[in-house]
Amino acid sequence: MNNTKPDYKIVDSPPWVLRVAHFLQKKGIRGGHHLEAAARSRGLLDVLVRVKLNRDVRIDVPAYNDSYNLSDIRHYEYKLINLISSRISRTDEPFLLLDCGADIGLFSALLVSACEGVQEVIAFEPNVRSYGHLTSNLELLPIKAEAKNMAVADFHGTGELRFPDHDSHNHAAFIVPSEQGDIQVIKIDELGLPDSHRILCKIDVEGGELAVVKGALKTLSSSSEFAVIFEAHPEQVKRVGIDPLEVVSLLGSIRSCKAVVAEAPDREIDFSCSFFQQFPDRVHNICVFSE
Repeated sequence: MNNTKPDYKIVDSPPWVLRVAHFLQKKGIRGGHHLEAAARSRGLLDVLVRVKLNRDVRIDVPAYNDSYNLSDIRHYEYKLINLISSRISRTDEPFLLLDCGADIGLFSALLVSACEGVQEVIAFEPNVRSYGHLTSNLELLPIKAEAKNMAVADFHGTGELRFPDHDSHNHAAFIVPSEQGDIQVIKIDELGLPDSHRILCKIDVEGGELAVVKGALKTLSSSSEFAVIFEAHPEQVKRVGIDPLEVVSLLGSIRSCKAVVAEAPDREIDFSCSFFQQFPDRVHNICVFSE
């Protein structure tokens, strides 16, 4: 397991050059993207920005990585966070968050900041380039949290990370089985979690969502309540050939569930046609709540 932690200066606000670049971009003034790229290439953004969230939650976000919009971190996936919070806050019983594909821990931090019911986090991230940030950020959380440098699927063994043709960012990497791979792969059912837990499972594994659920069927079946959140990405669906509604149907085989698209919560899902026929042309988050 790689325990390397990031060695960058921590600052309270984005570097001035990045703030200027974002201002130009927001106003549609030419040169904003060029300024940001130039600052990044010269190492002027090689810092971590400590962002303060609600409930005394903090997270360190790398300014040098253009995957994160530092001008709007607090509102990242706000529709999804609000939907989850409204559902799991109906009772006082605690939830265990299983963050599969945790990256630097942004989703975990935002959810903990929004939901008092999330009392423990187990976060999985196979990419060592993100894992160091994840371990540091979980240590900032005011609750029990553990990072695991491994992937989650429906088998126990090893694998390797690959990147799709359309995206080389860390968050786009996906796992493939490989006997020569150096990444440990486990099933959630192997964690040996106690029965009757309330489970909140977030899955962002770039096409491996069905495999993660298959490897968690025993855990979800024995839970007193579960919520499974996963990303439906049109490019990844094309790559793996698995419709997101197959994941929803598998979860529905455990017990009665309600599926909601976070970006269109008032629209009913039609299981007689494919997901992207109904919700085309963009990435969506599907939330499946046991009833």
